[in-house]
Amino acid sequence: MALTEVELRTALTVFNYAERLKADLIIAWSLMEVLRGIREGAELAGAEKILIAYFNALISEVNVAANASRVEEFRRIATSLERVVDCVRRRDPTTAQRLISEAISMATTQGDWAARKLVEKNLI
Repeated sequence: MALTEVELRTALTVFNYAERLKADLIIAWSLMEVLRGIREGAELAGAEKILIAYFNALISEVNVAANASRVEEFRRIATSLERVVDCVRRRDPTTAQRLISEAISMATTQGDWAARKLVEKNLI
């Protein structure tokens, strides 16, 4: 079945955002690993503030992806990241990393759908 122009544009948009979000989420997971190694004091407080700022910026990027692509799964990623911010504030890195892993899976699923559509058109 041939892709319509709208489907092709959607696939390109979703693929682009999904790949970017996966990379950003992998960075977030790595940053959480670093946070786990910081035990107390001003270093921990500063690291948490920076990490929360990163997640808030990432949430904004995910919302842009959701608006541009109209993919609801991206909105679920944003919701997961909001929960991650709460985990950072509660100092629960284990749950935060689980939520990040789930978000990576959601982004991967969307990217896979888009990639298959683009392969059909020999665009990737």
